[in-house]
Amino acid sequence: MILTVTLNPSIDTRYEVEHLVVDDVNRVTPAKTAGGKGLNVSRVLVQLGDDVVATGLLGGHSGAYLGDLMDADGIRHRFTPIAGESRTCIALLHDGNQTELLESGPAVSTEELAAFTANFADLVKDAGCVTISGSLPKGVPADYYVELVKLAAEAGCPVLLDTSGAALDAALAAAVKPTLVKPNLTEINQLLGTSFTTEEAAALGDAVAADPRFAGISWVVVTMGAAGAVAFHEGKRYRVVTPAIAAVNATGSGDSTVAGFAHAIAAGMEPVDVLRWGNTCGKLNAMDPQTGHLAIEHWDEVFDSIEVTEV
Repeated sequence: MILTVTLNPSIDTRYEVEHLVVDDVNRVTPAKTAGGKGLNVSRVLVQLGDDVVATGLLGGHSGAYLGDLMDADGIRHRFTPIAGESRTCIALLHDGNQTELLESGPAVSTEELAAFTANFADLVKDAGCVTISGSLPKGVPADYYVELVKLAAEAGCPVLLDTSGAALDAALAAAVKPTLVKPNLTEINQLLGTSFTTEEAAALGDAVAADPRFAGISWVVVTMGAAGAVAFHEGKRYRVVTPAIAAVNATGSGDSTVAGFAHAIAAGMEPVDVLRWGNTCGKLNAMDPQTGHLAIEHWDEVFDSIEVTEV
């Protein structure tokens, strides 16, 4: 079983209008999805045929509705209830642009967080792999993911951590490291205090390899969108080059990449195949209008076009 963690889920609501008329009525038809990075991961894993359980924090009527949306997607879930109302995030597509309105989400009490920790500790006993994705809600300390990584390690379970900012800083400084981290180009530049571009993959790789914060992490994958990725695994460096595609919706591609990595790592695949699966899933999400969903009919052509080279 693959366990996915989303501590700050949301009802992702998509509105699409050809032209936004400001200070007037714009009539739209909403498309609603169980959102949050970990739930995007969950949807892709379900599509790949994995046994998945999603967990995290849910509150209020919005939380109940999120449960219904997960049921509709075929995602098994066991979330911890909280008093605060789960958030809604809006993506407004208009005039060739995407404007996002993102609620911060509810505050979490010490007691609610302790209840989730107990829930996670119970679930991870039966997990073969864990993904932890996204931001921390209000009231949760920046180093909380360190505790989850430690609990998973005690259960002998690999952990894929996809977060940024203070939460990632804390995980990199901890004694017990996650199995995989996946910063994108912007996030790695923030970590390193650099400004590498996609044309400087080799120099970026040298900087990551020299940074002691990544020591002890089995997989470090720096994703660079259409330019592919640079990856490190057990002392080896890889360059991933991906094919050009007709992208229609890149939102959720990073989450889909994590899902592909989780699927491959849980299955015990070789390093090259782990990178192929992750990058294929990221590309196929970008080819599908739904977020956290693969244009699976293009699997063979994309998978066969992914180039992974040890450098």
